[in-house]
Amino acid sequence: MRRSTLSELMSFANQIALPLRTSWLVSGELRETLYWPCRSRQARAVILMIPGNPGLADFYIDFCTAIHDEFIEHMDIICVSHLGHTRFGDNRGLVYRNKKTYNLEEQVENMISVFDKIDKEYAQADRPKMFLCGHSVGCYFAQKICECRSARIDRVFSLFPAIESIGMTPRGRELWFLFQPGVRHVLAGVVDMIRWLFPLRVIHAMVNASKSLNADNSHLVVDKMLHGPCVNSVLRMAADEMRKISGLNEEFYRTFGHKFVMYYGRNDNWVPLECFEKMRQVNTGGKVTLCENNISHAFVTSQSEDMALVMTGLLKDELHIELDKKC
Repeated sequence: MRRSTLSELMSFANQIALPLRTSWLVSGELRETLYWPCRSRQARAVILMIPGNPGLADFYIDFCTAIHDEFIEHMDIICVSHLGHTRFGDNRGLVYRNKKTYNLEEQVENMISVFDKIDKEYAQADRPKMFLCGHSVGCYFAQKICECRSARIDRVFSLFPAIESIGMTPRGRELWFLFQPGVRHVLAGVVDMIRWLFPLRVIHAMVNASKSLNADNSHLVVDKMLHGPCVNSVLRMAADEMRKISGLNEEFYRTFGHKFVMYYGRNDNWVPLECFEKMRQVNTGGKVTLCENNISHAFVTSQSEDMALVMTGLLKDELHIELDKKC
């Protein structure tokens, strides 16, 4: 049998659809992980994408793929789901059903371990730039990582950053009751009962009828998140966000704000305009901008490519790369 040449193997690798999907054991917890590797042997930059809540990495496939397509020769992208928010296949192809519920501190602590493992993998003489990209409450995770690992982070991109007084925002006040212990346990039980009573095609039709998600994301929600333990985990983390993410850490952003690029929405009920105004006053060393493209807080539902275009411009400035002159 003829052995494949290196060029043939590389050609085969380039034909594999991205992202690569795996499960990854981090500090004793199995994490669903998506990976977009660059084509060159050495990445110039690595992005850890941190989701909002609900924290399904799959929601960010279109966004990350659009970015990676522009920087395919230069950049690795890694995105991990939040613990307990989704069912996923392990590396044997078996469905991993994590019935444990995690509080916000446990989620943050394990995400710091994720960053540490990534940073260790890329620790070398010609170390690439290490970027964090957080969305919504994922920006709080990025902040907490930067609080203890600032020397190892080159830039943090905070998209619609839900990092202060979430429970007092218009959306937080509207939904707070759903996150209370009794209510969220009832909702989780109702979800399991629906799955038992109705065939999947009916459940898919019900979710599609809500029109709150596109068809692909609707299927993701039904297949991967619409399970009692996952719903309970999503709502438990949301409850902690309401209670524990309070005032802005102004001292931190005065000290480390120069590492941050922060992107706020104009009509954001999770991050009201006054949050932008306050951050602009506090973080004078970083880049604090207001959206001019009418992109919504929940951009992953229908505006992934629009947000990726903005992010591409920010990364282009950071890496000093002319996209029409790819290597």
